[in-house]
Amino acid sequence: MPGTAYYKVLGWAHGALTPANYVEIGVHKGRSLAEAGAGARCIGVDPAPNIEHELPRNVTIYELTSDDFFARHDPSELLGGPVELAFVDGMHLFEQVLRDFVNLERRSAPDGVIVLHDCIPLDATTSARERTTDFYSGDVWKATLALRRSRPDLSMVIVRTPPTGLCLISRLTRENRELDQALPALADQYRNLGFDYYLKHRHEMPPEISNEEEAVRDWLTSSLASG
Repeated sequence: MPGTAYYKVLGWAHGALTPANYVEIGVHKGRSLAEAGAGARCIGVDPAPNIEHELPRNVTIYELTSDDFFARHDPSELLGGPVELAFVDGMHLFEQVLRDFVNLERRSAPDGVIVLHDCIPLDATTSARERTTDFYSGDVWKATLALRRSRPDLSMVIVRTPPTGLCLISRLTRENRELDQALPALADQYRNLGFDYYLKHRHEMPPEISNEEEAVRDWLTSSLASG
């Protein structure tokens, strides 16, 4: 997939929104976390981070799974206010991504934005539920499709950024509990769907915008202004 890499696109979102705080699920080597603005209070959540990049000064890393983190902490309390920007790139299973989204949305600001990684699967092998390759996106695309279908109130768009796309989500509603209640049923409904299902139903995925800074900035501005 050509164009600007996903972590740079995430940096564009930081530049457009200038959030006061930021939460990242799945820190790994810290490359995407390094894109956060110097003025943002940041939380990184990863059970085994391997930081290789210089991070902003205002970063706290919690070496926990996301489930354990949310069971023990409320990020809006840790950050002194509701979450304004979040990035989900942790465990690459769709049901975990949906749980992370639910936990973040209920702590997010009304004009907050949640970004999901790996929403464009490349092939059956690298998008399988069981990891057998070094490069791996998992079945995260199912979370994007499930959100698109079950939460039409959300504003969603996909940026075709390498390697496997980003999904930007706005118009969050922290009081909404519909998705939380539907999680068990959604897990059963989507678990066994494969790459062939994606190919047949990708027209139901969120619309796409170009992988350009102006397009990302314009979408964020217009989506939040109309929310």
